[in-house]
Amino acid sequence: MNCAVTYEELAAFACGDLDETRQAEIREHIAQCNRCSGRLQALTKADDVLAKLSPARPSVEAILATRRALAEVTRGAQTLEIMTLEDVADFLRISPEELGQLVPELPAFELAGQLRVRRQKLIDWIQQRERDYARSSAQTEVARILADRP
Repeated sequence: MNCAVTYEELAAFACGDLDETRQAEIREHIAQCNRCSGRLQALTKADDVLAKLSPARPSVEAILATRRALAEVTRGAQTLEIMTLEDVADFLRISPEELGQLVPELPAFELAGQLRVRRQKLIDWIQQRERDYARSSAQTEVARILADRP
């Protein structure tokens, strides 16, 4: 049988994402078409198995590495060695107000009455914060696991 029902339509049918008219048409077609009936059963089984899986939880390191890679790609070709606080806020993708809370921790220096930050020192500082966060997260997770033990 040459079916006019696409795989995408069967998937939408299985999820109930079609309008009532198309839903009824496909329901009627499935009753007569073994191929589409089998495909629908496979889709339903796959949906059931996927629903039982626990959500993926990427590691902190994977998330941070991905963010660093994206920042490198989206930053553009211009890289400043000496950055103003505005440049730092832009680099970190935070507002100047949010950066104001971090200024005491930044590896900054004063030049001509204004704070400046070396790009490489900022990257080193970020990496240290990532390591500290990963360590803290791991300790929290271990404590949670130990607390859950009978």
